Amino acid sequence: MIQKVRKFGFLTKGFIYAIIGVLTFLAAMDLGGKVSDKNGVINFLENQIFGKIVLLIVGLGMLSYAVWRFYKSFLVVKKEDKKTKYFLCIDFFFRGIIYGSFAISILYKVFNQSKTRTSKETIVAKILQLEMGTYIVYAVAIIIFASAINQFYIVYQNIYLKNIEKSKNIASFNFLEKSGKFGITSRGISFLIFAWFIFKAASEKNPDKIKGTQEMFNYLHDLTLGSVLMAIMALGFLSYGVFQYFYARYGE
Repeated sequence: MIQKVRKFGFLTKGFIYAIIGVLTFLAAMDLGGKVSDKNGVINFLENQIFGKIVLLIVGLGMLSYAVWRFYKSFLVVKKEDKKTKYFLCIDFFFRGIIYGSFAISILYKVFNQSKTRTSKETIVAKILQLEMGTYIVYAVAIIIFASAINQFYIVYQNIYLKNIEKSKNIASFNFLEKSGKFGITSRGISFLIFAWFIFKAASEKNPDKIKGTQEMFNYLHDLTLGSVLMAIMALGFLSYGVFQYFYARYGE
C-alpha cells in the first residue's frame, strides 16, 4: 500500500515540476507562458477544462507525497545506522510539512473553501521578532544550504540511481540518467539561491528578502544573460519532473 502512495506522490510531484519548467521556459523564450511556481501551476490548472477534477487529483497526489516523506523520516531513524540519519529525518519531515500544507491548500481550492494564507514574509517577520529569531532564520538557511550540497553529492556519487540500478536494461535508462543528473543539479542550484535569500533576510532582519520559486526565476532573469539562465533553470525543472516519473515507476 505504501508503495502505491509513494508512486502516486512522485508522479504528481513530477507533473508539477514539469509544468513549472514548461511555463517558465516559454516565458524566457518570449513564446507565451508565465514565470511560475507551484501556486502558479495550480492557478493554471484550475482554469483548464475539468480543472477542479485535475486539482483534486493533484491535491491527493501531493498529500500522498507528504505521507511518504513522513513515513521516510520515521524509517530512516529506525533502519539507518549512519550519523547523518537525523539530518535526513529532519529533511524528510520538513518536506512532509511543506508538501502537506501545499496539498491542503489545493484541496481547499477544490471545494471552494476559503483558507487564510499566511505569506512566508509574515512567518519570517514573526520569527525575527523572537529573541533568538535571527539565529532560527540563519539555521533554516544552513539547512537549505546543506540540502543543496546534498543534491550535488547525490549527483556526484550517482546515488539518485541507487534504487533504480536494476532497471538498467530498460530502453530509456540513458535518458533517465541524464534527466536525473540535470534536474537534480538544477534543483540544487535553486536551493543555493533560496538559502542566499534566507541568509539575507536574517542578516538584514528583513523578511521581504525571502523569495520563492517565481522570484528565484526572476532573480536569474535580472542577471547577465538572464533569459538564457532562466531558460536553462526551467529546463532543469522540466528534467527533474521527467525524472520523478522514472523514479515513481522504477524506484523503490
